[in-house]
Amino acid sequence: MIDISAQRIAAFRRKIWTFYARHRRRLPFRETDDPYNIVVAEFMLQQTQVERVIPKYEAWLKKWPTWAALARADRRELLAAWSGLGYNRRAIYLGQLAGIIAKRFDGCLPDDPKILQTLPGIGPYTAHAVLIFAFNKPLVTIDTNIRRVMIHEFGLPADVTKGDLENLARRLRPRGRSRDWHNALMDYSRVAIPGRLPAAPRLNKQTPFRGSRRQIRGEIIRRLTLSRRVAVDRIAKDMKRSVQDVMEAAEALQKDGLVRIGKRFITLCKKNRMGDKNPAA
Repeated sequence: MIDISAQRIAAFRRKIWTFYARHRRRLPFRETDDPYNIVVAEFMLQQTQVERVIPKYEAWLKKWPTWAALARADRRELLAAWSGLGYNRRAIYLGQLAGIIAKRFDGCLPDDPKILQTLPGIGPYTAHAVLIFAFNKPLVTIDTNIRRVMIHEFGLPADVTKGDLENLARRLRPRGRSRDWHNALMDYSRVAIPGRLPAAPRLNKQTPFRGSRRQIRGEIIRRLTLSRRVAVDRIAKDMKRSVQDVMEAAEALQKDGLVRIGKRFITLCKKNRMGDKNPAA
């Protein structure tokens, strides 16, 4: 149990609101409360920098402005539009989700977090984030940025439990302004918190992209958006990697249900055979 006085909480709120009034970021997905737009943004923002997301987000909405439009997209189209964001299965999850929302829910996203977490690609974090930013629901959600703020501002230990952070977050959240409050905390973390905090390690640390298996997977998917199949040895030669490296990268994609591996060629799976329905998101 984290013991923070009501006076200190009130002072913290004033500090955050003052900062937000002066330094609020103007982002396209903050200028809407359309649930579809918010879901697209949340899927794209998972482990991806905002600057990379914005052009992809705007192009996606121009191509598929509604759940119904997205539900008609095929797998190759989804992956082509997603190219450059990484974690390609998120694009497939979005397509699956659109089909479910369009058919089962008459185009209306459920506003119940328990129902949302039964849908493709939506875990506890994403469910709460969508409900906060689309419906201003009185919920809390803690990403790496918000965690950094709480640890830094209240001098909490690095091993503070998720439960204690959530309990404190509920006390900190102002009534009726959940959407603005979470945006404010994220902006405060980005601008006002030191870049390196021993007490606030990143929850997910990625390895460098260049030269990684992720780079090979990305290249496999990019080529499969342009051609029906790709040759393993051609990718290895073009990328100056071993055939084994390419095969191992392809095996990860096959495990996700994105591709099928033959003796010499890799092909894109046509059906939506995804493995983990609800990743931690």
